[in-house]
Amino acid sequence: MNNLQTILVAVFLSFFVFAVLIFSGLIKLGGDTANTTTPKGKVVIWGTFSNSDLAHAFDSITEANRDLNISYVRKDESTYQSALIESFASGTGPDIFLISADMAAKNDPFIYKIPYASYSEKAFRDSFIEGSSVYLSPLGSVGFPIIVDPVVLYYNKDMFANEGIASPPTYWDELSNLNSRLTKSQNNGAIMQSMIALGRFDNVNHAKDILSTILIQSGNNIINRTDTGYTVTLNTNSSSHIRPEDILNFFIQFSNPSNGSYSWNSAMPNSLDAFTGGKLAMYIGRASELFRIQSTNPNLSFDVTEILQTRNTNTKRTYGKIYALAVNKNSKNIGGAFGAAALLSTGDNAKSFANALSLPPSLKSLLSVKPDSPYMHTFFNSAIFTRTWLDPDNKSSDNIFAEMMQNILSNKLSVGDALSKAQSQLELITKK
Repeated sequence: MNNLQTILVAVFLSFFVFAVLIFSGLIKLGGDTANTTTPKGKVVIWGTFSNSDLAHAFDSITEANRDLNISYVRKDESTYQSALIESFASGTGPDIFLISADMAAKNDPFIYKIPYASYSEKAFRDSFIEGSSVYLSPLGSVGFPIIVDPVVLYYNKDMFANEGIASPPTYWDELSNLNSRLTKSQNNGAIMQSMIALGRFDNVNHAKDILSTILIQSGNNIINRTDTGYTVTLNTNSSSHIRPEDILNFFIQFSNPSNGSYSWNSAMPNSLDAFTGGKLAMYIGRASELFRIQSTNPNLSFDVTEILQTRNTNTKRTYGKIYALAVNKNSKNIGGAFGAAALLSTGDNAKSFANALSLPPSLKSLLSVKPDSPYMHTFFNSAIFTRTWLDPDNKSSDNIFAEMMQNILSNKLSVGDALSKAQSQLELITKK
């Protein structure tokens, strides 16, 4: 990005914050003068990230806005959604709460939408990565996108070097040629070292994320938002040549002992444990798992690269969590909440927020300047082409995907019938 583009982006973001502050009532226009105030009062933010990680990001805002008092409350991830619903019902909810796309539908009744008259759809799309468009609703934007946690590929450098493999694969179809070199079995057929953990749901971390990645790469968004609700497209052929059945057949081949790509089975440990234990050559995980991998096995020689892509498609894609700041429509300080959310998601404040969590930001202007860290460089690149989907209920859809895979692996249902059943189940939970 050249200097002129950087200046234009900065000016644009300033107008964005200004527009939001007008909408929230913090800037009141009258006659030929503008009565301008800064966000003020106490603003309570809920999320699942560490308090210590985010303390500096919040401090930088309150230092510049002395009348604003931000209080952050960390919630347990496993009970976060239920805690939000209970707080909204009792009138004790936070002013701002961090959400991912799989929380947008469930919390929709409690979110204050920013009307397009105040902040246009074009302005939103110009500011944030394309994947953030899941937060655009018929009534306005649902939240302020803030950070991205993309699915990436971690790989064991020693295992690759031992087999004379110079670099990790780029495309999914390359895996079949690598399996005979990276998967090692005993004489009785027991796998001692695996190329990659695919093919099952029970012991493959982020199995739904992996399937979502390949589906999205084929042009299947799984669930689309419409003016009247949601449309499930899981079992719908996309514009590409890849059918959903093809994707499931590709996935399960890695757990089929009679297939040349066989590298994983039910007797294997959790895929993350296998990777940190030096028994797995490639692990598909999220960017946020980097420090956990490092701390679990400091001696592990590994690197990270972009997720494998589907060959003969025109665009790169990966699945990921795209987090946003949502404003509680019943906040007792809605002006301060809007002002704080707008400030947190723009400029240096958004950069501080992302840096605090060691994750890439969702602002395009910040992603254009790559960090020196090779890990973060990969995460930034991956964030740009990260997409997500409007999962109506994360736990319920996990069960639906798990049942779909089990029906196929146990030969209870054909691939087509398992897909049809999962499609119907997803349609039911989108209507709740």
